Amino acid sequence: MDMGEPGDVTVGGMWEPIQYQFDNLPVHLALLHTGKVLGFGGSCNDPTYFIDCRPAEVWDPQTGAIEVIDQVLGGDIFCAGHTFLPDGRLLVAGGTYGYDVKRLGIVPLPPFSGLRQAYLFDPISQRWTRIDDMSVGRWYPSLIMLGNGEVLTMAGFTEHFPWVVLRRIEVYAPGSGWREFKEAARWMPLYPRLHLLPNGDVFYAGSYNTHYTFPFTLSSFPTATLNPTTGAWKTIGLPKQAEREEGSTVLLALTPPDYRARVLLMGGGLTTGTEATADAEIIDLSAETPAWESIASMHYARYYCYAVLLPDQTVLVVGGREGLKGHQHTPGSEPTDDHIHLADVLPPPPQDPKAVRAAEIFDPATGQWTHAAPMQVDRLYHSGALLLPDGRVMVTGSNPARGQADRRIEIYQPPYLFKGPRPVIESAPEAVNYGTAFEIVTPQAAEIDTVALIHPMSTTHCFSTEQRYVGLEITARQADRIQVSVPTNRSLLPPGYYMLFVLREGIPSVAPFVRVS
Repeated sequence: MDMGEPGDVTVGGMWEPIQYQFDNLPVHLALLHTGKVLGFGGSCNDPTYFIDCRPAEVWDPQTGAIEVIDQVLGGDIFCAGHTFLPDGRLLVAGGTYGYDVKRLGIVPLPPFSGLRQAYLFDPISQRWTRIDDMSVGRWYPSLIMLGNGEVLTMAGFTEHFPWVVLRRIEVYAPGSGWREFKEAARWMPLYPRLHLLPNGDVFYAGSYNTHYTFPFTLSSFPTATLNPTTGAWKTIGLPKQAEREEGSTVLLALTPPDYRARVLLMGGGLTTGTEATADAEIIDLSAETPAWESIASMHYARYYCYAVLLPDQTVLVVGGREGLKGHQHTPGSEPTDDHIHLADVLPPPPQDPKAVRAAEIFDPATGQWTHAAPMQVDRLYHSGALLLPDGRVMVTGSNPARGQADRRIEIYQPPYLFKGPRPVIESAPEAVNYGTAFEIVTPQAAEIDTVALIHPMSTTHCFSTEQRYVGLEITARQADRIQVSVPTNRSLLPPGYYMLFVLREGIPSVAPFVRVS
């Protein structure tokens, strides 16, 4: 569906002409603290690449150059989980141990099996390092870093018969490796959408990528919070619209003085013949009794939608498909000699009449959705989107069916880039400590009304556990500089690298990276 571009760029923004594309399908994306974007897909949903997986690539948004990481890994990290560590390295765990080709002469259920392996990617050396394996294989796991720098890993299919969904939760501690978190064991859907709350709890937000997770039903996976110290879960309940497969969630901007934690849930549906929904909901996790509340619906129903939190605290939603799910795993199919490799697919897939190219923007301050400029390319299953340090948004990938892939990169310029001169950060520290204050030198010091640290996204399958906006209090102001304070709460502001934005009336600067430690 292509609704035409809104004429006012100060309202709908603008998409740049397409100039770049990856060589391979970037199922997984991560913005590195070097400012470059890592894209990788392992076998890229192509079983003929299962043994000889496709290399990762690094794209430089400033120059357009794409570097191939010519390094062979020992396993297929297609459909892994990933998150950044405090030192900026990317932890990638799980992936594909077995494809959905015929097993024992029958159509397999579930279609894939999970990998035990785990890797670290170093943004500086741009090299992979294999670390200790997890105790079990995981296909479609979610990883989330806690305020102490440790990583929770949950969900996924195992590697061996009966290929069940996992109850086991594991913790990765940098320097000491994996351990099982027995007290927290819980059935979870595949790729559960997780968010770290300022009180230290981890929130499962009710959207997921469930495939063949029999014998579970929707009521098996109510939204809930996990205390990562005790392992205790507290059930909240299902969203008002419970059918949220292939939907998206965002932890909205955390701002002073109270840093209220609210989560936006939108889109999705259900595999078994349910059309996509446009419904959206918000839950306030800071309330005494949190509960989902319906808000204005999106303008378009969407499976496979991506939501990106912007520096002005609005949320850009891109991509997706109306109607029924269009993704085809083709379970049970065997590769053939005339199989088309994804890297060789030219031209890109044909346009899907149900694809939603129109973007839209949600404003939490008003609760309303605004039409935004439409994309030039369908963005369906295995697409991705993330915020860049200059305030633009990168969108890439799409894999509507096996043997079809779109690897082109689109760049969106949000409306705030057309509303006036941008403030400039002339200098800021490269690292800051909890509970301290630091100075930002800017010629627009008198006009700066907002300062924010935004965590770089590491994203796949319509969500990112790391999308995080933390506002900083301005504590002093001079003609050419402002002083801001760093919170002491590590669950509010987990350790690691952040983009530092200053804003004037909603217009952001270009962000340098700052390490919080």
